[in-house]
Amino acid sequence: MRPSWEYLFAVIASPVDYFFADGYQAIDVWCAPDHIRAAPGGTGAAKCAGNYAGSLAANAEALARGCHEVLWLDAREHRWVEELGAMNFFCVTRDRTGGPVLATPRLSGTILAGNTRGSLIELASALGIPTVQRPISLEELTAGDGRVTEAFTCGTAASVVPIGAVTTDSGRSVIADGRPGEVTTRLRDELAAIQYGDRADRFGWMHTVSVP
Repeated sequence: MRPSWEYLFAVIASPVDYFFADGYQAIDVWCAPDHIRAAPGGTGAAKCAGNYAGSLAANAEALARGCHEVLWLDAREHRWVEELGAMNFFCVTRDRTGGPVLATPRLSGTILAGNTRGSLIELASALGIPTVQRPISLEELTAGDGRVTEAFTCGTAASVVPIGAVTTDSGRSVIADGRPGEVTTRLRDELAAIQYGDRADRFGWMHTVSVP
C-alpha cells in the first residue's frame, strides 16, 4: 500500500434541484449517540469518500426515525456539534441588543473548511451580521430557551438548508417555530442571487469558464 504517484483531477459541472425532496423546507435531524463522523488525526477535514462510507449506518438510523440527516458530535465528549451529514453547521443567536449573531463551529481538524461555509461568513459580514466561530454544544442547541433562534446547514450541492428540529434519545427539540428563519433565508437568497448572476459579485467568487 502506498499513495498514488499520479492523479487525474476532474471537474463535473451540473445543474441541481433542491437537495432534499421537500424543497426549501426546514429539515429534522437525528443526533446519533454512538456514532462519530471524524476523530482528531483522521480525515474529517478532507473531502474524501471514506468520510461518507462511515456515515451510512447513522444515516439509516436517521431515516428510520423520520429524520432527513445526521447531526454529528465530537469524538471525545459527544457534546459539541461539528457537522450535519456532509455539510457545515450554523446557528443564529441574539446579542444583548437583540440583533442576530451567526455562529459556527471553529475548524479544528475534524471539520471540513467548506467553500459555502466560507462564502456565508463573508456574506454575513457584508450584510452587517456578526459571525463567531466557537464551540456549540448539543445542550445549547436543544435547550429550548430561545437563545438559538435559527439553525441551518450548508454545502456545495445543498446550498443553505434550514434545520427545524433535532431528535435525540431524549426526544425531539424544535428550534424556534420549526420553520426557515429570517437570517437563514436571507443568506440563502443573497448567495443564490450572486451564483445566478442576479446580483453583483463583490467578493471575486465568480469566474468565467471557457470550454474548448
